[in-house]
Amino acid sequence: MEKVTVLANAKLNLYLDVAGTRADGYHDLDMLMVTVNCGDVITVRKAESGFLSVKMDGAETGEENTAYRTARLVCDLTGSGLDITIAKKIPIGAGMGGSSADSAGVLNAAKKLLGISDSAANEIALQVGSDVVYMMRGGIMRARGRGEILTPVEGLESLRSKFFVVAQKCMGATTAKVFSHFDTLGMQPKNSFDKTVSSLKTGRYEEGLYNALFLSATYHCPSIVATMFDLKNFSSAACMTGSGSACFAIFDDFARAKECYESLQLYKYKNIVHIV
Repeated sequence: MEKVTVLANAKLNLYLDVAGTRADGYHDLDMLMVTVNCGDVITVRKAESGFLSVKMDGAETGEENTAYRTARLVCDLTGSGLDITIAKKIPIGAGMGGSSADSAGVLNAAKKLLGISDSAANEIALQVGSDVVYMMRGGIMRARGRGEILTPVEGLESLRSKFFVVAQKCMGATTAKVFSHFDTLGMQPKNSFDKTVSSLKTGRYEEGLYNALFLSATYHCPSIVATMFDLKNFSSAACMTGSGSACFAIFDDFARAKECYESLQLYKYKNIVHIV
């Protein structure tokens, strides 16, 4: 096998809470994440030892790029060279896990192409991003710690039949900026993970969806508020994903989801997706 092509799926956060800060500078998180059927297409080819090229939409990436950093660690571990191409479909600065998805895609491809172990891949994942471990695995999952402590969530399979309209009006602030501002806010409205799961199980989506980063994200990117209003014109169940700036709404039937989608004129990104 000389090359592997994988789909690096995007994610949505149905619940995101910040439990506190850690000694290592990261935040302790509690999240309910789902994988959706859109993503970046990543092709990884073996190359001569010492060679590393990561092209994104035809352009070479810099060494600060997450996929490049991941590939460098894979090359250092295996002694192999890699030639990687990434066709971007996940919007940038959206909170849909784009950079983490690329890292996860490189690692999943490297497991098939180079035979690296799950434990080695997980170790690399933690070095490059907090939710890369989840992005490698996907599913309907509770993620805690930095996002690497994963527990499957039972009883939410009915969500797979729903339609999610995802919309991004403009690129949001960096995750670091959103978390930094979050740390200055003090008390905020809260929701519990158990309440979210219970509400989602019984179809009361608008009561369950929760994102603790909403206020800090809208401080840097006020258009998130407009996005939420546009979505809530069609569905009461709407929420921001990740650290923004994309938001999503949940629909029972495709016709209503399409009506919402078609109303989103001049949006930077819009899509109708479902959980995979």
